[in-house]
Amino acid sequence: MLQPLAVALPAGYLVSALLHGMAFGGVRAPHVIRERVWVLRLTLLAHLLWFWAMGDALQSFPVVDIATTVSAVVLTSTFLYAFLARSVKHAGSGGVVLGLAALLQLSASAFVNLHPEPRLGPPTPPLGGAQILHVSLSVIATASLLLSGVHGMLYLVLFRLMKQRSFGPVFEHLPDLDLLARMTRGAALVGFLCLTVGMNIGIYLAHREQRPGFNYRETEVVLSILVWIYFGVIAFSSRIKGFSARRASLAAALGLVVLLLSTFLLFFPRLAFHSNL
Repeated sequence: MLQPLAVALPAGYLVSALLHGMAFGGVRAPHVIRERVWVLRLTLLAHLLWFWAMGDALQSFPVVDIATTVSAVVLTSTFLYAFLARSVKHAGSGGVVLGLAALLQLSASAFVNLHPEPRLGPPTPPLGGAQILHVSLSVIATASLLLSGVHGMLYLVLFRLMKQRSFGPVFEHLPDLDLLARMTRGAALVGFLCLTVGMNIGIYLAHREQRPGFNYRETEVVLSILVWIYFGVIAFSSRIKGFSARRASLAAALGLVVLLLSTFLLFFPRLAFHSNL
């Protein structure tokens, strides 16, 4: 089951992205609202089934490495997008969000280990509730950064179209600037809150388990704090003097670029391993 679903998931997200993207065709675009809704629902259902099968195969929490983490971010960001689109009653960003989801899921499916070998030595103890919560909140925060960055990027695109007085199908289908700004800041706020809780849980676990060498100057801790501050600045930018919606959108878009680059760099060392299979 794992292998067929790993192949089908990127295709499902890609088809869903194409169906959502057809709306950019303007008045000549085919009406596929029902089809795009059902394709997205079936893709999400298949993704949940894939994680269930992965957890059953591993006999543990299924988010265990880079590939499964990226896949979890894809699933979470798509659920968050669907909730966001339903809340604001506007699905204009779906083609971009789901296209990015298809690309990330393709990377995850290409590098995921579908046949994990038994580990040598004593069995690894299962993750506790606090550890699972820490991982889950980190995934939600990353998915929120992705959504915030996409909507920030779309804000910049729409702003440029308005300056150029280009009022074509793209302009007509995208949410307005005010809505894009609220979606950018709202997604950042979700990420900020999740990081606030998740980061403190991680610090608590490090102290509880007395992790050797743990200190607040570790690269992982420092980066987490910087990302947390970054999220906070974007989320509360409307209350920061001189930090306009355009600047908040630019910051969110830059965060998205950094996230994507770091994700693909994490996959890169595994290319040599797979070339020898």
